[in-house]
Amino acid sequence: MQTDNFESKPKSEKQLISGDFLQLEARSPWSGLPEEVIERILLWLPLASTVQFRSVCKKWNSLFLSDRYWRKRYGMDENQDQEVKRPAWFFLCTTGKFSCAFDFEMNRWYKIPNPSIPRMSIIAAAGSVLCLGNLVAECKILSICNPIKKTVKQLPPTTRIQLIHKATMCLNKDAHSYKIVVAGEENSIISAPINSRVYTLYTEIYDSSTGHWRMADNPLPNAKFGSDPGVWCKGLFYCITELPYGVVRFDAESGIWSELDAAMPCSVSTPVLAESNGRLIMVGRVVNNLNKDIDKIQIWELQSVGRDIKAWTELQQMPPSIYSEFMAPLKFYSPLVCSAIGDWLCIDTHLSPCAIAFNLYNNTWKSLPSDPLFPGNRNFRLLGLCYKPALSGWYL
Repeated sequence: MQTDNFESKPKSEKQLISGDFLQLEARSPWSGLPEEVIERILLWLPLASTVQFRSVCKKWNSLFLSDRYWRKRYGMDENQDQEVKRPAWFFLCTTGKFSCAFDFEMNRWYKIPNPSIPRMSIIAAAGSVLCLGNLVAECKILSICNPIKKTVKQLPPTTRIQLIHKATMCLNKDAHSYKIVVAGEENSIISAPINSRVYTLYTEIYDSSTGHWRMADNPLPNAKFGSDPGVWCKGLFYCITELPYGVVRFDAESGIWSELDAAMPCSVSTPVLAESNGRLIMVGRVVNNLNKDIDKIQIWELQSVGRDIKAWTELQQMPPSIYSEFMAPLKFYSPLVCSAIGDWLCIDTHLSPCAIAFNLYNNTWKSLPSDPLFPGNRNFRLLGLCYKPALSGWYL
């Protein structure tokens, strides 16, 4: 007597999920809705929720990827840049598999996977695009990526620089292209500690509108770049130098570096820069020179105090109650991490469980929720960047 064989090879979990999803999509009531109805639904959702709803069905995903949806979402005509009006996120990144971003509108963190490129990590950002490279080992080839769109593009190798000391990125005036500026050494062979080595720094600029690197003026001979990533303010790049502390700036149009003629605040330590609505801001610790204790965390703004004279003017001091809690887990030289997101000035370190935010408009302070990277996925290479989430991108 012949019998049917009901035993078959068990399906894997991935196969079951995939099959269930296809059946769900085929009979999903959402897939049959008119496109204009779906569009109105998506327009009411916060951005992070919209990203999650891409998986409902193919029609939703296709609509979400369209330029028309994004222009309607932010009320723009065809000639406007989508990224200008988009709310920015405070982006925390380090070496590892994940970064995270804080959305002030939703008051929450999002965990964002990093591109899995060997020996590369996020080193700069401009608009919706991140720059990937290596600041501690030889690196002649950089990449750019959009973590929301999950696209990566490799750039041509640098012309001369092999060991990068400083890297930054900015959008061009048309906002449809970008520049990457790197300063570093030609010889990547390190035979002595950096403080005792004699080396020459060069500068190269990559412009996405041409697709090529070009040489620029060399950085100032005595400039030693610190951990501060630097910021762009009114078309110029500013960054901190160390031993002693100072600020240098770079004009990407002329390709020339210059020293900022403004004395650094007395007894400042581990300063970092931020840019908010055209204002150049500095955050740093103030150290008691007698016992080397850290007295306070201070905020300054670069202001004009006379004709062609600029000075760092005190804006605000972190309140003692916030300061004592923020400083408790820190070591003497734990570098500060700082970035301005609109009017919010975010301050963090790799040892702090919570970032602190100061509103430059109404002079209020608040603690952000603990981020997904703390504590296991943090290290001293933690960077804080301003990132504008978007799926569109003319350069990716």
